[in-house]
Amino acid sequence: MSDPDTPNAENADEPTGQAGGVRSPVSGLDTALSAGARLLATGQTIRAKRVRRAVRKELPAYLCVQSSWFVAFGLQMVLFPYLITSQDYLGLDGLELGLANMALSGPSVLFLLIGGVVAERADGKRLLILLHVMAAVPAFGLAGAVWSGTLTYPLMLLYGLSIGTVGAFMMPARDSTINEVVERRVRMGSGVTLQLGVTLATMAQFVSQIIGLVLGGYADKMTLMPDWLGGFGVGPIPSANLLALQAGVLAAGAVFAMFLARGRRVRTGRSGLGAAFGDIAEGFAAVRADGRLWAMTALMFGVGIFVIGSFLVVLPIINRDIYHLESDGIRDMFVTFWLGAFVSSIALSVFKRIERQGALLLSAQAIGSLAILIMLAKPPHWVFLAIVFVWGLAAGVSIAMSRSIVQDAAPKNQLARVLSIYQLGFMAGAPFGAAVMGALTDLFPEEPQRVAIVPAAGMMLLIAWMVLRTPIWGMRHSEPAASREPDTGP
Repeated sequence: MSDPDTPNAENADEPTGQAGGVRSPVSGLDTALSAGARLLATGQTIRAKRVRRAVRKELPAYLCVQSSWFVAFGLQMVLFPYLITSQDYLGLDGLELGLANMALSGPSVLFLLIGGVVAERADGKRLLILLHVMAAVPAFGLAGAVWSGTLTYPLMLLYGLSIGTVGAFMMPARDSTINEVVERRVRMGSGVTLQLGVTLATMAQFVSQIIGLVLGGYADKMTLMPDWLGGFGVGPIPSANLLALQAGVLAAGAVFAMFLARGRRVRTGRSGLGAAFGDIAEGFAAVRADGRLWAMTALMFGVGIFVIGSFLVVLPIINRDIYHLESDGIRDMFVTFWLGAFVSSIALSVFKRIERQGALLLSAQAIGSLAILIMLAKPPHWVFLAIVFVWGLAAGVSIAMSRSIVQDAAPKNQLARVLSIYQLGFMAGAPFGAAVMGALTDLFPEEPQRVAIVPAAGMMLLIAWMVLRTPIWGMRHSEPAASREPDTGP
């Protein structure tokens, strides 16, 4: 008999462990660990691919969010004054229209800074979804009132206050999100720069606004196309249907915002009732501390006074008193302006990075300001539209470059607050400029085009100050910090 402790032929062929031919109690552990590592690597690879796909979807989704708001905004630019002044609806005069416009724009001045604080503290994705839904509700309500024949002036005021308040929170939330979208794409190895991202967003804004303006022009009436387009008619489209379209487009923006990643949330360490005001004061301190931010805010205030004031008052008066046109002329003027802005945005999109952003910005402002002076000669209407187109070209460059400069210069943990202060300069200057330009046009009832010298001279003085006393003209583009960081994932 064989010794039971001695391996026989049967068990001698069995696999043994590495130590002395004895089976290891943990035999196969290395194999299991290798299989687990391979499984983990596969999971990480799948997750990385999903993250990359999600990041690639973000920029198109953001542009769709931008477009949804500005299609609705373009429709509103036509429908809001139309419903108030048209004899088919309320048939009210200029004073009521002015008060309604104040209800529409006033909340932006009051709540814009608070909106910047909220945009930093809240998740940008959820905030954009909520704001788009909140904007769609009053638009649907207005559509229902028009459809049922119960439209009233107080309802228009309520609509203006509602949309204006939502817009005050929307602007900093939406404009600060593009910075994060670009940063995530850069970390994934994309060549998209902040300047290009802002330019694409600006292009989406302009073309969407043009679409909204054109659609709004078909409200309740037919528009004949030129003979070279066939001379066919478009419309009429009932105003209630256009308002429902406006509400639907705003709601679609909430759907597009779902494809965005969750945004970063800033913690300032403040609490209590004074926390928001402390954050706002910190934002003002950041603007004052940076010569570029302070100069751009001052420039936007001047643009609001001289450029937007002229755009809202002087040009419509010239359109009516010199060229004897009505709403069709105003529509053509608005579309021509924004078409020029869109064309210049397309041109800028070719360049991923422009070295002398400040010089280009101030040059565009100077060209646009000097072009206004041609109106003093009371040129033919097509020349007037050509001037408006050049003005739009300059505006497209100015908007894209100024946003790029501010986004690049602002501290990332105060970005939304800085953007809201920058935008406040524009928003605060616009109503003041409109009032001043309106008073000046009353001084020249027979020749309102004479007022054109005021915005031209005012802007040229402001540009000269910017060149001589601020760093904007001589500044050179610096590579964003995000593009110099290693790829660490989103």
